[in-house]
Amino acid sequence: MPTPIADIDPQEEIPSFPETYGAKPRALDYLGYAPCPIRQEMQRQLHQHFRRHEAEFGPVEWFSPNGCGGDDPYDLVWQDGTEESLPGLISDGGNSDFFKPEAHRRWIESGILSPIPTDGLEIRPELAEAGIVDPCGGITIYGAFPSVLLVDHDKLKGRPAPRSWQDLLDPIYQGDVTIAGHHGRAPDVLLFNYWKNHGDEGVKALARNVAEFSPPARMAKIAGLGSPQGTAVFVLNGFFAKAVRGPAAEVIWPAEGAWFNPLMLLAKRSRRPASDLALRYLLGSEWAAYIESVGIPFAYRQPGQQPLPGRLSWMGWDFIRSHDLDALREELLAIFNSAR
Repeated sequence: MPTPIADIDPQEEIPSFPETYGAKPRALDYLGYAPCPIRQEMQRQLHQHFRRHEAEFGPVEWFSPNGCGGDDPYDLVWQDGTEESLPGLISDGGNSDFFKPEAHRRWIESGILSPIPTDGLEIRPELAEAGIVDPCGGITIYGAFPSVLLVDHDKLKGRPAPRSWQDLLDPIYQGDVTIAGHHGRAPDVLLFNYWKNHGDEGVKALARNVAEFSPPARMAKIAGLGSPQGTAVFVLNGFFAKAVRGPAAEVIWPAEGAWFNPLMLLAKRSRRPASDLALRYLLGSEWAAYIESVGIPFAYRQPGQQPLPGRLSWMGWDFIRSHDLDALREELLAIFNSAR
C-alpha cells in the first residue's frame, strides 16, 4: 500500500542524488529533464510519489539535474549508452538529443525505445491539430511549453499591437522587440519556426526588430509598469506570461498558434516496473493539473480542462527528421546575427 502523505518527512521533499556528489552513473529507472521553471517542482512531486510507493516497488533509481545546466553525467547517454545502460524512462523537452539523426537510428529505428501505452487518454484537440503523435512511435509528447507575445501599450505609441508571428516582422517594430536568449543566441523556437514559415528573410526581419535579449522573468516584471527599461514588444513563454501584472501590458496568443517546445517521454522496451511508476505519474492527473496551472498545456484531455486561448503550432516530425538541427541552428544564428 502507498505510504500516506502525512507520514513523509517534509524536510525530505527535495531529492538528493549521489551523482551530485561525484558518484558514478547508475543504471537508472528514470532520467528526468524538464524546462527550468518547473524542474524543481517535478523533482519534488516525483520524489514524494516514489517514496509513497516504495513498499511496492522498492527504491527507484533515478536522477534529475539541478538548475538549468551544470554537471550532468547522463548528458551523452543518447550517444554513448547501450540498451542496458539507457534509462528505462526519460523525460525531455525542447530540441532533444533524441531528435538527432544518429540517435533516431540507434534508439528509435532499432525499436529499443518503444511506443508508450496511453490507454484511456485522449489527445486534446489543440495538440491533435498540432500533430504531436510520432509516426515512428518512439517519442510521446505529453505537454507543450508555448511562447506568446507580450506588448506594453504605453510604449507602442500609437502603433497597432502585433497579433501574429508574422506581424512581429513588420518594420514598425524595428529595434523595439525583446526576446529570450543571450550573447546573440536567439532561441530555437523562434529561429526554426521563422525559418520554416518565412525563410532566411524572416530570420533577418526578426533580427532587425530585436533590440535586446532578456530573461523572461524580467520581461514579466517590467512590461506595462511604466519602467524606462524594456521595449514595446516581448516574446516569452507561457509560464512567465502568467506573472505579468502591468496595467498597460497585454499577453497575446499569436493568430497562427503559439509556437511551442514539446515536453516528451521516451520509454525503453526492456524497462523495469519502477520506470512505469514514473511514467504513470507524468501522464496522470496530478502532474497534468500542475503544469496546466503554470501555463503549460497538458497533451491529453482532463476533467474540467479549459480550452486554450488559441491554436498551438510547432515544427513537426517531418521538419525535425529531415534536418540536422544542430547544423541548421548555427546557420540560422549566423543569418540572424548578420542582420542585426
